[in-house]
Amino acid sequence: MSMNERSHHSKENPKFIDFVGNLRSGQIALGLFEALPEVMFWLKDRQGAIVFANRAYAELLRRLPEDLIGETDATLFAPTMAKTFQEDDESVISTGKSMQNKLEIITRQGGGIEWRMTSKIPLFDEDNQIIGTAGISRRLEHGEGPPLPTPQRAISDLVDYIHDHLDDPISIKELARKVHMSASSLERRFRKYFGTTPKRYLVHARMAAACDRLLNTTLSIGQIAISLGYQEHASFTRAFISVMHMSPREYREYYSSST
Repeated sequence: MSMNERSHHSKENPKFIDFVGNLRSGQIALGLFEALPEVMFWLKDRQGAIVFANRAYAELLRRLPEDLIGETDATLFAPTMAKTFQEDDESVISTGKSMQNKLEIITRQGGGIEWRMTSKIPLFDEDNQIIGTAGISRRLEHGEGPPLPTPQRAISDLVDYIHDHLDDPISIKELARKVHMSASSLERRFRKYFGTTPKRYLVHARMAAACDRLLNTTLSIGQIAISLGYQEHASFTRAFISVMHMSPREYREYYSSST
């Protein structure tokens, strides 16, 4: 209950604190979060071991929720991706501050890409000591029904344009003109809805396409780089590592062998 007691809402709502304090332990996590098929939810202890994971989290890894108890990012994900997740957890624990709406591309077990918006918060005990973290990650995948929640649909056409023209040179000025905004207004809109800039979102989109081509085509890494508008192999590799936390070659080898 400490997590709820430290939220802004609960501090201003004594009735909420009393109500939650009388709940049987586990009802919210085991009930509500199990009913969210595309929203991953988990609890970890201070050492990063999972103490609860909902079905959506388990399905990403093709496991059962009960099989994930005691597992860590290091045992569930590719090493470089696990390292990034662990660093985020460690930052939340060391600072006591939450991580809000981080745009991530996650590879499912055996391949396949999911766009996700991830948030993490510290968990406190009754002595105000941090004992772990909680995380929630909602899917924001392009192309599966309405890709964006209602407030974001104002720029959904622009998002579609980006994904439909990944092989073409796209400038931020061009994107801004398409939605009749200044470049600075477009950047504010993207930061509000995606937690990132239009330029960075474009890089994410291209790297997601690169992941698909690495696993589902026989194109060389150089050919994939050129197909996505990168004339220099090194530039493509740097961009890929910045998003996926491993090189294109490592990605292809790791997930091809997993499949």
